[in-house]
Amino acid sequence: MAAYPTRRDDPLAEKKRKLDVWSEEEEVWSPDPSLGHDYSAKTEQARREEESAPRPVKIPTLDHFKPPTRFHIAELFSVRESGSQAVLSAAKFLLGVSSSLDGEPLRRCSGFWVDWDAEKKTGLVLTTARLIRTKDAPYSVWTGGQEYAPNADVTVHLLNGTSAKGELVYYQPHYDIAFLNVEVDQPIKLPSLREKDVEFAQEVFQLGRDNSLNLRITYARAEYLNPNLFERHHNVYFCSPDGHDDDNNEYDNGGLVIDLNGKVVGMVNDPERFGSFIPSSILLNCFDSWKKYRYIGRPHLGMRFEAIKLLEPAHVDMLCRMYNIDDGLVVREVSKGSNAEKCGIQKGDLIECIKGKCISTTVQLENLLMSICKHPSDNKNGRNTEVHISVGLFQTLKKCRRTVELTATVSDLGEVIARGTRVS
Repeated sequence: MAAYPTRRDDPLAEKKRKLDVWSEEEEVWSPDPSLGHDYSAKTEQARREEESAPRPVKIPTLDHFKPPTRFHIAELFSVRESGSQAVLSAAKFLLGVSSSLDGEPLRRCSGFWVDWDAEKKTGLVLTTARLIRTKDAPYSVWTGGQEYAPNADVTVHLLNGTSAKGELVYYQPHYDIAFLNVEVDQPIKLPSLREKDVEFAQEVFQLGRDNSLNLRITYARAEYLNPNLFERHHNVYFCSPDGHDDDNNEYDNGGLVIDLNGKVVGMVNDPERFGSFIPSSILLNCFDSWKKYRYIGRPHLGMRFEAIKLLEPAHVDMLCRMYNIDDGLVVREVSKGSNAEKCGIQKGDLIECIKGKCISTTVQLENLLMSICKHPSDNKNGRNTEVHISVGLFQTLKKCRRTVELTATVSDLGEVIARGTRVS
């Protein structure tokens, strides 16, 4: 059958004719010869001018910025204005820190200014000891096993986009903190740490900086929980609507936790696993001890605890009915061979007071223990000494109260609990 001739005014035929100007073999565009040589020359000139033209300058005010975390979300509508002011105020103290070992990157965290020496022109940065950690505890922090590299190279990433070499001056494994010295040309402003700990369900912001120093903001409420085997006694926890499932929130480690007034209420600690932070009361005690003695001592009691008030209410009610006790600490573990074991303290016993002071939470316990040893050590190396602590004890099996004089070793190392003690 003969093909029908195409008409010049047929739109479909005209479209096909224009597509035929593309060369299928060379896969390059060939201009329609009917348009003339002048058109081809102008097209080529335009192409060359485009290639040789300077690239457009990237202007931050006009750039489409994608933040590492979202702040303008429905959950934050009620605190958007006040929260923005608090976050931007606290962000002035927040830095990026990184470490490397033998030329290989080790960790990337956050940190913040806590002191300034005008004479030496050096600032002191507080961050997490995880910055130089090379090995985590294989089973439980209470059994030990963490390893650190004090000789690691540390870099402090300043807010003006420059970096400075940091000097690791001290780290404390139990409280998981580290201090870095860094030389800076200009005086720095310091944040205000709140002495009073956050309340249960209080609104807070977790702040950190990513690899580009972009600000990471996570809204949460403070939550008090009994620690598990992987946590020390001094942690407070985040209850966040996003569930802390961000793969990059390890950058927040060592970052700030602030309230809605911009006051520092803690330092982020292990956000990628448990979403926890060290409260400001512990940080202030640590900083005070280090400034006075260049050492942060803590009595090792040889026990692990959980707070009665943080148990389920029905459980607290049962304990109250059985022992007439609704406050204090439950002994969860007694270290084998420890002075606590020798004093007759067993798993399940209740600690009602220490040195005559009632203890309701493990955070209170930690602050009390630090206050006990705020004095220089007396022995030769200045690292270990002993303190005598009176412990008000309720023995659950015998259903009797007694006061125990417990001798505890003071150390700045992480406390190890040797498992094996059984209730007899």
